[in-house]
Amino acid sequence: MNYTLVILLVTMASLIVAVWGFVVYMDGVGQRRLLAARGTLSEVERRANTPMARLDVWLRRSELGRRMEIRLARAGVKVKVSTFVVALSATAVCAVVLVWQILAPILGVLAAGLVGFLFLAYLRQQEEKRKEAFTAQLPELARVLSNATQAGLALPTAIDMAADELDDPAGSELRRVARSMKVGQSFESAVSDLRDRMPSREIGVLISTLLVSARSGGALVTALRSISETLENRKETRREVRTILSETTNTAWALLTMGVGSLFLLNLMMPGAVGRMTASPAGLAILGVSLSLFTIGFVTIRRMSRIDF
Repeated sequence: MNYTLVILLVTMASLIVAVWGFVVYMDGVGQRRLLAARGTLSEVERRANTPMARLDVWLRRSELGRRMEIRLARAGVKVKVSTFVVALSATAVCAVVLVWQILAPILGVLAAGLVGFLFLAYLRQQEEKRKEAFTAQLPELARVLSNATQAGLALPTAIDMAADELDDPAGSELRRVARSMKVGQSFESAVSDLRDRMPSREIGVLISTLLVSARSGGALVTALRSISETLENRKETRREVRTILSETTNTAWALLTMGVGSLFLLNLMMPGAVGRMTASPAGLAILGVSLSLFTIGFVTIRRMSRIDF
């Protein structure tokens, strides 16, 4: 018996089975990938056809929706425009029903306006908070860019490196600038968009320095180091001023809370008193004057405590 022939035949059969098994395995892998891709596509299509998704698209096409989207991005609030609008509307409706039943119908309408004001005030507070946090990181950002450019890196590469080294919000904003440049946006346009999202004097000075250096060159390293020292001094000054004005800001919100809370307290002590006041011209006049005085006091204190650095 020729054992060599038998071994050769067995080896060939084994190779054929192995090749056939590999082909079948790869075909199965391809089918699984196709099914996964179809499932992902179906999931994306399903999410895109939901009422909230359609509402979000409709809102973002409007001028007011685009402005709201920009404000949400500035504030770092990671919700869609549709989610924010629906939450605001639902809260306003609940406030109208609650105040309508507890106090008076006309005050329910005013409650809806107060809810809208509080939502926008929260958004503005988050914008200021995020801008302050970004401004506080500017000295470190200037030092990172100075070291990177001194090492011979181009400005786009230096910004990409700074995005990896710095924490949020500077890190996320610089990553957004880096992504914009990677998809073809010019350096000038990308950093100008950053200045629009984070409007402040410090950011404007830093970005203007980068733009001048990108267009005409110059001693960028020296300028960035000088800017870093100046920004560090301004950061300490801003911190001291914010600490001094924090008590005044809290007083303004306490005044607004007292004005609204006094109506509920009056109605608690004398049930139905606010409703009876709104039923007469004299009562409406008294309520109008009282709420106007509280509002004027709140606005005045807020204006007095607002300082443009």
